[in-house]
Amino acid sequence: MLTSIASVMFHVDRKLGPTEKDAIEDCVREDPCVISAHVSQFAPHLMLVAYNPDCTSMHAIHQNLVERGVDVQLVGL
Repeated sequence: MLTSIASVMFHVDRKLGPTEKDAIEDCVREDPCVISAHVSQFAPHLMLVAYNPDCTSMHAIHQNLVERGVDVQLVGL
């Protein structure tokens, strides 16, 4: 059985420190439909998330971050 994988890029409104970066990545990874979440060390204002679109959406991931007080916007790819 094949699993669908989609990716979305989020722009974080401020530069994240190492502790904040780890906390935000962990927050996103709590969703069982998220495959990976990564904030680049070279572009700490960007987070790439891979997820299974059959069980969650980029809007649900975005809403999860917003509800936790993270100012993020979806980046059009």
